[in-house]
Amino acid sequence: MPEQPEFHFAFGRTEHSLPPLLLLHGSGMNETSLIPFADAVGPQSPYMALRGGIEWEGGFAFFRRNPDRGLDHADLDRQTEHLCHFIERAMERTLLARPPVLLGFSNGAIMAASLLRHMPRIVSAAILLRPLSPAPDADLPSLPGLPILIISGERDQRREPGDADLISRQLTKAGADVSAHRLPIGHDLHPDEPKIVRDWLIRKGI
Repeated sequence: MPEQPEFHFAFGRTEHSLPPLLLLHGSGMNETSLIPFADAVGPQSPYMALRGGIEWEGGFAFFRRNPDRGLDHADLDRQTEHLCHFIERAMERTLLARPPVLLGFSNGAIMAASLLRHMPRIVSAAILLRPLSPAPDADLPSLPGLPILIISGERDQRREPGDADLISRQLTKAGADVSAHRLPIGHDLHPDEPKIVRDWLIRKGI
């Protein structure tokens, strides 16, 4: 498996010219976890699937949580900076042909939102599955017209009812083109979601 310092990753379908998906898995998962989802979303879309740099619950995560499962914001900021630098280097070395479409689930969705907060110029769009705001009390930088899809679950026991609404409001205030779906599902990925994501990508011309 190819790798660079700080992150292991897997490639797929690099010969295609569509914008690459950058897959950011959830806590306790690894770089292979979202590949079936990406296959269902866009069998022609290239992807880079990253492994989080933090060992966590038998797998990996992109940042640490506190003992009460609250976000460790200091570690989130540190890990976001590392990932920003990695993406910049990947684009410089043409490992990523252009700014990627972030596809993050849970821990990875929070990291994706943190990337939008810290360095939005390295992102062409974002798909946030079960996100939380990385900075609930802060304004996000200007994101004029940036396409963002948010999918939350009505029966998600790991999220409060207003979590998705909060980050949606923050992104909308920043000028992003936000599409939000709340489905009658829990925290885990659902078989209906790839079609929602695929249809959204088509509508946005991504």
